[in-house]
Amino acid sequence: MASLRGLLLIFLLTQSAEPQTVDIHTLGHIVRFFDENYQTLSVEKHPQQYAVAINVQKTQCETNFVPTNNNFLQGEDANNVKNARPLYEGQELIVAGVKKMEGYSIHAERLLLIPTEGIATPPMTNLLNRGNGDRCTIFYTYKSPCVKSCLDERGDYNILPGLENWSKHNSIKAFVFKHIFWNEKNIETLKENFKKIVAYVPLFRCVSENECYACKGEGNTPIDTHCLPSN
Repeated sequence: MASLRGLLLIFLLTQSAEPQTVDIHTLGHIVRFFDENYQTLSVEKHPQQYAVAINVQKTQCETNFVPTNNNFLQGEDANNVKNARPLYEGQELIVAGVKKMEGYSIHAERLLLIPTEGIATPPMTNLLNRGNGDRCTIFYTYKSPCVKSCLDERGDYNILPGLENWSKHNSIKAFVFKHIFWNEKNIETLKENFKKIVAYVPLFRCVSENECYACKGEGNTPIDTHCLPSN
């Protein structure tokens, strides 16, 4: 009898130790909400690259929550968000587009996660310092972070220190992308670099509102093929 109680205690401790994650169906709804409300279009009406991060109540990332303009990020006006490119900072939401500089560009992910010229404290740090109670934090980038800059830990422009800082925040977390960055063709290189993200936060790919995948990749677990190029 004592051994059975011991096994039950071990089971309960193991269950409680498992990290909580965002409901994957709710995550698809949230990504759809982002694209509908905060993504801008080019002159030719093509969707432009951007990144979003939110810090909201945990209940808004759980099963059966469907975000609408009446129940989600109500303090953030979509027109204000779009017109504030390249960077918007709200109470529960931060958004960045690509910042064009002379001869180069600052990627949207870096604008949110890492200090840049004129911004000593990253917007993500400010966002994580807001809010009380059980929280949910999601970082979404329309195109996956580029390997040669954003995920190069030896480079000056990598976002990994920002992900490490985020990993210490007490919240359930999801790093999400929709499309593979346009020139990333090497699948083995992508696997290696996506694992750099997974070392800090769970990685997901949401192709559409109803098609989201956990990329996995923890430890020796491989990156799920749904999160990689199909060719």
